[in-house]
Amino acid sequence: MTSAKQPIPPTPPTAGVPEVSGTTEVLPAVVQKVAAYSAREIPGVVALGGAGSRAVGAVRQTLTGSTENVGGVRVELDGDTATVGLDVAIEYGVGARELTRGLRRHVPEAVEQIAGVRITELNIVVTDVVLPGREDEPAPPPAPGAPAATL
Repeated sequence: MTSAKQPIPPTPPTAGVPEVSGTTEVLPAVVQKVAAYSAREIPGVVALGGAGSRAVGAVRQTLTGSTENVGGVRVELDGDTATVGLDVAIEYGVGARELTRGLRRHVPEAVEQIAGVRITELNIVVTDVVLPGREDEPAPPPAPGAPAATL
């Protein structure tokens, strides 16, 4: 993965303050965190990642106390643009099409506003459906080679 480097546009000089130039570098981990946080803001997104990555995140949280679980978010940076992949578990009763539309509106907007990186492609995989109040019981994984629906 590469990082996004963006030149900082010059600002008008202020009296007594020297003008400083430089570059800004945004690391893939920053884009990954912003994408993860903004995806969780969408109603109906229960968790990110498949059952395995959620289990690893729970163990990591127990051992380290860290609440930063960005499993289920993949980022490929190319200059100041990115391709992002999200694996989401959704709440039962929430329409997958509407939820993915919401993700495709909100996540790129948040990433561009906060990190200054434009998402050109957002690929979403719905990995699980969870009954309300039952987030800790993941569904069994699908059989190998099981077909997937494309929305």
